[in-house]
Amino acid sequence: MRSLIPRPLLLTLTLMLVVGAIAFIELRLDAVGTAAPQAPTERGLDASNQDNRPETKSGVAGEQGMSEPAKSGSKETGDLMVADPAAARERIARKGAEFDRAKEIVNPSGFINADDVSISAARDEKVILLDFWTYSCINCQNTQPYINRWHKKYADDGLQIVGVHTPEFGFEREYSNVEQAVREAGIEYPVVLDNSYGTWNAYDQRYWPAIYLIDTDGFIRYKHFGEGAYAETEAKIQGLLAERHRIRDG
Repeated sequence: MRSLIPRPLLLTLTLMLVVGAIAFIELRLDAVGTAAPQAPTERGLDASNQDNRPETKSGVAGEQGMSEPAKSGSKETGDLMVADPAAARERIARKGAEFDRAKEIVNPSGFINADDVSISAARDEKVILLDFWTYSCINCQNTQPYINRWHKKYADDGLQIVGVHTPEFGFEREYSNVEQAVREAGIEYPVVLDNSYGTWNAYDQRYWPAIYLIDTDGFIRYKHFGEGAYAETEAKIQGLLAERHRIRDG
């Protein structure tokens, strides 16, 4: 059957329809492309003014993973100050009103696994676990595996363990005896011989074993006397290391 429309005219109309359809599709795609940048506003972000982005509960703004205090270097994130010396002084002043300053090692009789140990030298760098012990004390021996484990687990994260060996009996004053006991107990961290009881008295000590946790600002934040409370002590270690990282990363 022959068409009522001449063949050349039919071809022209068909071509016009095809071109029109292509143009319509391109216009739709352009409209979708220009709408895409609106997505950040839907997630609670003001794309035109980043300073107005709301902070989350953790202090991190928007999707950038950077808090506004960290950008400005002059505001507070949680209870820690970020890159602001005056604010750091304020933080330390607040701690000073609540916690005691850690005392320095006093009149050591010798060192094992180190040439010297200083509490003040570790300030701003380490969280310190100070362990008062003596090698013939059975309670100290029972506690030792936990302390060794914490050393291996957290030393790379900023924990510095210092053993303060304060003797109870005369034979525990002998360097060679303590050195052998340290080796047999698998102790790898520094040990200070406190034969004069200088450090013991500075901390007003009464018990073996005794653990003191000192934060990176040099304040005593936790004490435990005797065996036990291992999970509690480890949780305190983790908390102080997390605080250290927040201060240093600020």
